Amino acid sequence: MIKKIFTLLLVAFTTISNAQNTFTAKVLDSQNNEVLIGATILLKGTKNGVNTNIQGSAILENIPNGKQKIIVSYIGYQESEIIYTFPQAGLVENKIKLTVSDSEIDEIIIEATRGNRTVANLPTRTEVLTEEIDEAASMEASKISHLITHSTGIQVQTTAAGSNGAVVRIQGLNGRYTQILKDGFPLYGGFSGSLDVLQIPPLDLRQVEYIKGPASTFYGGGAISGVINLLTKKADKDETLLHINLSHIGARDFNAFTSKKFGKWGFTNLASMHIHNPYDPNEDGLSDIAQVSKFNFNPKLFYNPNKKIELYLGATISKENRKGGSISKIENRITSGEYFLDEQESSRFTSQFSTKYKWDETKVITLKNSISSFDRYINIDENILGTSTTFGGNQLNSYTELNLNINKEIHNINIGLNALSDVFSEDYYLSQQLRNQEYNTLGLYLNHLWDISDKLAVESGLRTDKVNASSFISNNDNQIFVLPKISALYKLTPELSVRLGGGMGYRMPTLFNEEAEPYGYRNIQAIDFGKLRPEESYGSNIDFKYQSTFGMDNILLSLNQMFFYNVINNPITLNENNINNMFYEQVNDSLYSKGFESQIKLTVGKFTWFFGYTYTDAYLKNGSKQDPLTLTPKHSIKGDLLFVVDNKWRIGWDYDYKSGQFLNNGTITESLFTTGVIVERTINNFVIFLNAENFTDVKQSNYKSSLDVITSPQFTEVWAPLDGYFFNAGLKIKL
Repeated sequence: MIKKIFTLLLVAFTTISNAQNTFTAKVLDSQNNEVLIGATILLKGTKNGVNTNIQGSAILENIPNGKQKIIVSYIGYQESEIIYTFPQAGLVENKIKLTVSDSEIDEIIIEATRGNRTVANLPTRTEVLTEEIDEAASMEASKISHLITHSTGIQVQTTAAGSNGAVVRIQGLNGRYTQILKDGFPLYGGFSGSLDVLQIPPLDLRQVEYIKGPASTFYGGGAISGVINLLTKKADKDETLLHINLSHIGARDFNAFTSKKFGKWGFTNLASMHIHNPYDPNEDGLSDIAQVSKFNFNPKLFYNPNKKIELYLGATISKENRKGGSISKIENRITSGEYFLDEQESSRFTSQFSTKYKWDETKVITLKNSISSFDRYINIDENILGTSTTFGGNQLNSYTELNLNINKEIHNINIGLNALSDVFSEDYYLSQQLRNQEYNTLGLYLNHLWDISDKLAVESGLRTDKVNASSFISNNDNQIFVLPKISALYKLTPELSVRLGGGMGYRMPTLFNEEAEPYGYRNIQAIDFGKLRPEESYGSNIDFKYQSTFGMDNILLSLNQMFFYNVINNPITLNENNINNMFYEQVNDSLYSKGFESQIKLTVGKFTWFFGYTYTDAYLKNGSKQDPLTLTPKHSIKGDLLFVVDNKWRIGWDYDYKSGQFLNNGTITESLFTTGVIVERTINNFVIFLNAENFTDVKQSNYKSSLDVITSPQFTEVWAPLDGYFFNAGLKIKL
């Protein structure tokens, strides 16, 4: 009996031993056959798995006989599940090719460069935000200020305490050197520049793209320090979202976004209303946050009659009233001694048209046009004697572009022609000296992206602009600018890559700069193109990026180190003569901005931690004299820690540090640290959110009043938050 049992056990052991098979595989990228190091090969239903080595190969052991499912996965790629029958005949190395996943951030197509390439494969250094948009909409439902500062090296600078106007500064450079686009259209800037980031609601955005550094070759004048491209949602699915937000400092937001697709047609629309009561956190009788009432209406119509043609027609309609200064004046109460009031009204109407024609499998022709009309009126009651500043006018812009994109396997060629018209007409009844100005630009550009090998890609471009600019004083005699650029991407390993790039840029003299904004353009002299030359620039950057999963499914580490260097020759400055007239001048100096950005992003399971540090050395240099650029912190840190359980919880903590900043009087401000928390809870189609900002209650009035009521209140520089601590809460409803 014992012998029989022993014999049966021996047979069973032999059978089991013979059933243990091995599986040899090599994992490759389906597009370029590049080996994928650290890819996971797993026997489905078990914990039996291995990771590929530096050759992209791995051996999976202990596989039973019969049909088995093998799962192959790698970060940024679509998971593959394949059935194999064991034992396999002979020694077989199975080649498995994975396809890039569109859901990963590095695989999102970037539209700002027109190159039809993903972030990971673009030589031009580009950053993109997608998931952060929804979170930012909970923090600030009416504007994009908080959203666009998610990236390092970006600063939203308040230009005027009365109106709370603000501009975007990249790499320490003034806001006039940053170009903001919406769906690739240059709709913003000029007279509207200090109100732009305050008037764009984020609820209908799907993607935010950053190009830091010279981008004039792509978009012409004004893109010296970089480009921010805001991409709106398309009508690719049925969606309705209601958004209600309230804050304890007097903000109320009501937003509704809808998207419908019916056959060949599609439609999206964002309707938003923002109301903000004046807020005086230090109770000095002056508003630190202006009273605002704002309405936006952004409809878009899409039509795709066949696979070759895409069309859309869009519009933006907005109106805003803004009052800052004495609380009693804002509330129409007459109080002795309180006189200061900064009142502004603005309205915008914009049309957008775009059509794409797919010529064949490699060629696409795009024609697009936008027309924008922006009206703005400013009235500032300056002193107790009744002195006031009034200024207003209309800025009419039009933009037309014809583009041919040739996209082949290793080459992408963009050839384009565009025409830009910018006409400002001052309201004649507000001023005895009209400061009208007009710019007409005709641009021709060529951009070539060449994937030389699996490891090396080079992008080169050349743009020529012809600019005709005029004011009632003079014109510029049709100046021509030649703007080259070049950038390269080299992948040392699948995890480590380096980018190097540089280019040239320019900006025409204009009445509208952030230095003039606090004055309400009082006594600002018209532009004299006979005396003022265009600001011209060159810049470069080098960027190192490392990304790895360490062979694990729930870990992703990204490290990014970028160094930048920018020079702007003949920068324009604002000065005052002995009869209190303000005028722009150039004193043959140069503006330098150099430094570096360091970023760390680590995802472990449901937690994601981001840390960004920026060192900026920005100064004006004239001979041996060197003056630091005002309102530019040399050291800044920003980051957040995020916990996400899909369709349930989203909890985030963010922090921000800025070192001292130079003011115009030569003093250095205090360093600033702010922090906040946001919590979102999803229950079926409802999202409840609570956001608390600036726990440390940092505000400028802790150090000095943001409005100097003794002399000229609108002239005070703003270098710290004005509102201090605040919290808001709200509800999102998905229908």
